[in-house]
Amino acid sequence: MLKAAKNMDPRIGCCIDVGHTVRTGTDVVQAIREAGPRLFNIHMKDLADFKNKESQVAVGEGLMPVRKMFAALIAMRYQSFVDLEYEIHPEDPMPGVISSFAYMRGVLAGMGYAQKRAA
Repeated sequence: MLKAAKNMDPRIGCCIDVGHTVRTGTDVVQAIREAGPRLFNIHMKDLADFKNKESQVAVGEGLMPVRKMFAALIAMRYQSFVDLEYEIHPEDPMPGVISSFAYMRGVLAGMGYAQKRAA
């Protein structure tokens, strides 16, 4: 995608689904860095096995290098979205959704990024 969009309008970019990315054998942190300003969105999830789509777990319970991904996003001054894509436990997804957001917020807090609260 990056080669095809190289000489195109800078508003043409991509969304990195971290699960699909790691399952192809691609280093997801390097993919984030290479996408740079053409990265417009991230679909976040975690996997217990990078070769198995069905191994999704709550973020923080698997192998995804979440801290390194966030560090890459911070270094490139990423201004867009990181969307949680939680596709398991459809009968009761909220516990996993809540723990995923808590983990990601904890990682960011540990990196010095406090959560902004509405007054």
